[in-house]
Amino acid sequence: MKRLSILMAAVGASLLAASALGSVSQAPPPNTFRWSVGVNIDIDPAVAYSAESWAVSYATGAKLFNYPDAPAPRGSQLVPEVAAGYPRISRDGRTYTFRLKKSYRMNSGGKVTAKSFARSLFRTAHPRMSSPGYQLMSDIVGAEAFNKREAASLAGVRVLEPYTLQIQLKKPSFDLLDRLSTPFFVAVPPYLGINPHGLEAPIPSAGPYYVSERRSRRMILERNPFYHGPRPHRVRRIHIDIGSADQSMKRDIDRGVMDAGDVSPEAHAELGRRYGVKRQSPGRYFVNSTTRLLYLAFNHDRELFGGPGPRGNVRLKKAVNFAIDRRQLMLQFGTFGGVVSDQLLPPTMPGFRDWKLYPRRPNLGRARRLATGNLRNAKGFFYCIWRRPEPQLCQRVQAQLRAIGLDMDVRLFPNRGFWFPSRRGEAFDMTVADGPTFGRFDPGAWLDHVDGATIRPAGNVNASYFSDPTFNRRIRLARRLKGERRYAAFATLDRDLMRDAAPIAPIGYLNDRHYVSARVGCYHHHPVYGWNFGAICLRR
Repeated sequence: MKRLSILMAAVGASLLAASALGSVSQAPPPNTFRWSVGVNIDIDPAVAYSAESWAVSYATGAKLFNYPDAPAPRGSQLVPEVAAGYPRISRDGRTYTFRLKKSYRMNSGGKVTAKSFARSLFRTAHPRMSSPGYQLMSDIVGAEAFNKREAASLAGVRVLEPYTLQIQLKKPSFDLLDRLSTPFFVAVPPYLGINPHGLEAPIPSAGPYYVSERRSRRMILERNPFYHGPRPHRVRRIHIDIGSADQSMKRDIDRGVMDAGDVSPEAHAELGRRYGVKRQSPGRYFVNSTTRLLYLAFNHDRELFGGPGPRGNVRLKKAVNFAIDRRQLMLQFGTFGGVVSDQLLPPTMPGFRDWKLYPRRPNLGRARRLATGNLRNAKGFFYCIWRRPEPQLCQRVQAQLRAIGLDMDVRLFPNRGFWFPSRRGEAFDMTVADGPTFGRFDPGAWLDHVDGATIRPAGNVNASYFSDPTFNRRIRLARRLKGERRYAAFATLDRDLMRDAAPIAPIGYLNDRHYVSARVGCYHHHPVYGWNFGAICLRR
């Protein structure tokens, strides 16, 4: 196996932190749920962009529209939260006017007003924040000029009255409410500052909980004393350990000193045998499907997979799609890890069609024929995250691509909080990515990851930097449709993108697998955010 290239300064600190935390010895206090994760959790809503960060945001944030605290299908259907009802939409479909409830308050006691959401939109579009959420609001009037430093404010966001917010779009949209439901746009204090690295605690929030403490290895969520909304908040406190080693996690949950955590991939088979596989309470071990696609992103800005032309080195990208062993790669996540896929849209998406373009097992004969004459220098940098099982997965990909003459040099980085491929110009040729944007159950969210219109200097979700004018236009037109026509258009785009351009190599859709301690009496998997901390209850 080729030696892995490791960025020692960045990774060393992560390894020391993980080994130092190891196992815990004391049971959590009564009415405190203790959760452990192996990755960093950002709390600034403008920059937080991971499943773990958004699970925390779901517990702490309040939005105009949100997803109910319920299992699927009800939990994936948007309802008004701080909004008093559905917005008034102008006849041309471009102006949305929201009336807000007057009962929401921050944990600091401050009222949630229209300025709270105007500030959230302002921060997300601010050029210094480099927020991944900007792509979700680029059609707001004035957002592009503001993000490019050509204007001092967001012209299309207006506070008409203390509890009335107006948003004006460049053109009609059928998914604005869906986009505003993402955690980028939670209510924030009107004075909240700008920091390109993200602000740290305390950041007042208006949801059922708030972050009362944030240190390098620990985060504490407490009940918001001013929250009187309908969402559950059963436990008094949520204690989150950050940077824990997954090797000790199962033992800590067994012993009751931890209530849930990132269990190692090899532990899941035994957990399934011992407790059975459940979807919701009662139980100890739960497995639920998600819409989180794991894939290999090809960097079209670089010579290996890019140019000539906007679609890049299509035959080599197809060769990779035929060469990888999707079943073997998904097995790196352990039993019940997920389901393999060769396309962008998930099987649970309305309108999904299984196009069967690439195999579950490798077809090396076809892969080699496609690669012949298209390997260029046959070498590239492969960026991966130092978080199990990604290093093992990347080594497998490295070995599988060597079979078609492609030599990928694996470079390991700490975690998604420092995801270097999101900055344009990074010297990588391929990376492991996941998507779509958490919290958006709409086919347009999956196409964000191959939409050239979303590319900018930093904060990119299009890690492939794929931008083809024809496909960009088709994506833009599909977003203007609604209902069955919308689903059909995106399903056809899914086929054509993967067949004719292959901007990525899909691996599969990951499952949520949660193992909880015997103290946990209530567990409800949320179809959008996974963990639903407010719905958890603990036995005395």
